[in-house]
Amino acid sequence: MSILSYLRARSLKDGFGRGRRGWFIVGVVVWGARLLRRVTGRRPQVVSIESLKPGQTMTVSALEPRRGRRRR
Repeated sequence: MSILSYLRARSLKDGFGRGRRGWFIVGVVVWGARLLRRVTGRRPQVVSIESLKPGQTMTVSALEPRRGRRRR
């Protein structure tokens, strides 16, 4: 069990369940960071959808990431 999962579990049990203020604050910080990471995380971008017929091939290559402003 990682330290973050321990803190999340302990904050639920003691902070939210038993009303201990210190664990409640730890829970708000740890759960808030997790929520923020999920909301702002990158999502895959679909570039092309193609149907292949028998005998056709497809080549997949990685492109260098663009520098500059980040898309949302």
